[in-house]
Amino acid sequence: MPFLIFFIHPPKSGGSTVITFFDLNLGKDRFANFVWDREGWGSCRAKLLETRVGGGHHPYGMHRTIKHPLRYCTILRDPLARQISHYWYAASGKNGEVKRGVSVSTAEALVQQGVISLDEWVAESLAGKNLFVHMLSGQSVLNENSLAVAQSHLRQHIGTTGLCENMSEFLLRLAAMSGLKLPFYFEANRTIGTPKGESPLSDAARRKFLEDNRLDYELFHDAKGLIEIEVNDAGAVFSNALELVKVIQKEINQLENPHIYSSTVFGFDPAFLAKVEGVIRRFDLAPIDAYLEFARSRQPVLADMFEGFVDRVQDGVVSGWAVNFSRPEEQVPLEVRVGNEVIASGWSGEPRPDVAGAGYPSAHAGFSIPLPPHVRDGFHIAIANSPESLHNAGIWRQGWHCA
Repeated sequence: MPFLIFFIHPPKSGGSTVITFFDLNLGKDRFANFVWDREGWGSCRAKLLETRVGGGHHPYGMHRTIKHPLRYCTILRDPLARQISHYWYAASGKNGEVKRGVSVSTAEALVQQGVISLDEWVAESLAGKNLFVHMLSGQSVLNENSLAVAQSHLRQHIGTTGLCENMSEFLLRLAAMSGLKLPFYFEANRTIGTPKGESPLSDAARRKFLEDNRLDYELFHDAKGLIEIEVNDAGAVFSNALELVKVIQKEINQLENPHIYSSTVFGFDPAFLAKVEGVIRRFDLAPIDAYLEFARSRQPVLADMFEGFVDRVQDGVVSGWAVNFSRPEEQVPLEVRVGNEVIASGWSGEPRPDVAGAGYPSAHAGFSIPLPPHVRDGFHIAIANSPESLHNAGIWRQGWHCA
């Protein structure tokens, strides 16, 4: 893998099963599971730099935290199906893991105690409202702009997006992006005790959920459209490979799976892995290899990733620092905007040894941009030709950062 991969793992969207794809390809304990500890993200970052693949229940933006460019991937699911799945997962005590000390929210605890009904859970979006937009935009306050940012990230920064409903299709495309060879999985962390058939959900709760999660549905349908374009462009070489993947996956699914109701984040049974590998070896993988070679020759170039901070606005000059993680030797183009109007521009490149001392990959990241006379209030600072923004970037009024 020529780059670091970070899997944005939305809860109850098939992410534990996706992680088994990395297990099958890389072996036990190679996936860097990002969990905060007393030392922060240091140990997670070190493991990711070693194994080159990791992820967790974290929104877009981890490249800023670990100060390194990433190639993101993620998986989505019909938002209502995800919400219902999370309810039954909470009701099961997270497959019994709560008894063993796994963290639980107040709402999840009340579900487990039978205090919150499915209708209440869904109507109030207690497993997260517009969760996908939050995770793919990296923004906590969600609106139409957040949706636009999430859609931009899908196109420019997330190398592969998949759908839980089409796992084999996703993993075949993810294998091409990641440089791995085996687009297979074994199911993990399926919820114990999920009711068969339709869940007893009222029409009122369903309508309220659809209304409150409109942004997520727009993003979900946008992702489906992007996937459809990619698959259609690949044509027969993809469909032939996918047909074989599904045949092999069906054989894998016949195995007695010890992980079906548990997570493999902390490893898996090597004997079971050997059985899975034995199934795969019975087949000629030539159609899969042909697609992987084809897709890797056509991998899109993802947009650069940035980080920075606006320090102050003083004496008619806005100053701070900005770094291009993808190409740290290059200066970062910056714009001062009022709304969509560019009123001033400049570049990074000034000495900032403190930035390099903090672990960022440039000692010449500083910028100072003179503002035009009588500049209107409400300006913000943006990176030119990028959806990325700097911390403390706007809105500025009379020298004060207001929003």
